[in-house]
Amino acid sequence: MDFPLDYHYLDESHPRYQMPYHWHEEYELLHVLSGEFELILDDEALVLRPGDVAFIAAEQLHGGFPRNCIYECIVFDMRLLLKCNDHCKRQISSIRHHHISLQSRYAADDSSIRHTIPPMFRALHDQCPGYELITLGCLFQFLGEIYKHGAYQAAEPTDDGRKVLRLKQVFELIETNYASPLTLTDMAAAVHMSPKYFCRFFRATTHRTPVDYLNYYRIEAACNEIAATDRNLTEIALDSGFSSLNYFIRQFKKYKGITPGQYQEILRRAK
Repeated sequence: MDFPLDYHYLDESHPRYQMPYHWHEEYELLHVLSGEFELILDDEALVLRPGDVAFIAAEQLHGGFPRNCIYECIVFDMRLLLKCNDHCKRQISSIRHHHISLQSRYAADDSSIRHTIPPMFRALHDQCPGYELITLGCLFQFLGEIYKHGAYQAAEPTDDGRKVLRLKQVFELIETNYASPLTLTDMAAAVHMSPKYFCRFFRATTHRTPVDYLNYYRIEAACNEIAATDRNLTEIALDSGFSSLNYFIRQFKKYKGITPGQYQEILRRAK
């Protein structure tokens, strides 16, 4: 799609259904259609239910755990809005330069803000003629409603920046080295902590131990590989950082509730 907003519809059959911790330069809107989604923004935990919307700022560390959930996301570059309209530069720049902070969660019953959201997601999902105009119009109206109703606050310096930076360093290490025999000591050393203190630090924010999260990430990487290739499960297991096929199968069932073979079959039926 050439339109500079990325739209994603995710259900349990989607290989990126789970959301490992990550960040990006773009902004993101996440809309829950059914079920429940636990979203972690930096170290804030939000539980999103049907109709709720989350606003995720650029460079904000985030990850999520859907539970029987169908959700959709729009990812966009705020600079797009500056190019579209010179009259809104001051307000858009205040968001881009972190002079103000928008609410993280907009509840389903918040009609003053949310009536702009469903039409925007529907337009991107259906891509009927004129969807580009509808999408941009809704996005401008969404931000306008935020200003109109004061659904933001002046950004204030916090002491959390260093903590988030350390977490980002750990997640970068996992992302680039998950296929290697990465240890707890390796992860702790990356942020200059003892393993014992690092475990407490990591769990306080993610609610998981470092090793548990590493295995979770490896399983998600394996799911992407299963969905994208016809390679056999032993190769995928070893290339995802697991020492044996049996251990991979046990961990896969722990996190997914089914075996890798059953997961393959689900993907085949969904095609």
